[in-house]
Amino acid sequence: MTAIQTDRLAIRNFDVDDWHDLREMITQYQSSEYAMYDHEWPTATEEIKRITEWFAGGDSYLAVCLKTTRKVIGFIALNREEQDDCLAFNLGYCFNADYQGKGYATEGCQAVLDHAFGQLAADKVITGTAAANQPSCRLLMRLGMRKTGESTGSLRQTPDGKPIEFAGLSFAISRDEWLEDGT
Repeated sequence: MTAIQTDRLAIRNFDVDDWHDLREMITQYQSSEYAMYDHEWPTATEEIKRITEWFAGGDSYLAVCLKTTRKVIGFIALNREEQDDCLAFNLGYCFNADYQGKGYATEGCQAVLDHAFGQLAADKVITGTAAANQPSCRLLMRLGMRKTGESTGSLRQTPDGKPIEFAGLSFAISRDEWLEDGT
């Protein structure tokens, strides 16, 4: 993939040496209030190194780096979705808690959406988040995505094996909507 540049960010493929920054980010995420709405991420060094190597082997997981320091402060995933009627991608993201609330996620995701609708010729981009994850919901709305559905989900269990259920929201944006918004 060609690297994406914004005013403050360099978005690029992962490198195997990015594991330190990824481990910091995932460790923070696993201890956050929002982790219960996602699959559990491993945090052990060897497991993080394997994940980083896997991320580095393709174009679907992109490292979001500060231009000034080159530190990886997040990642954005853009995975092709199998849909008969159009070319769709699923957007995902995770950012280091120390860099949240500064507009980096919005800046990075906007650039990746530009890439998806431009170079990748996507017809639409979809995603989902827990309704309780209000920061994520607000980000998706800032990106011009519209809510397309609600469902109940469970990705984790309590220590006694009961599912931890939550309300999930689906979002989407089409190429026409992205172009209409002028983003």
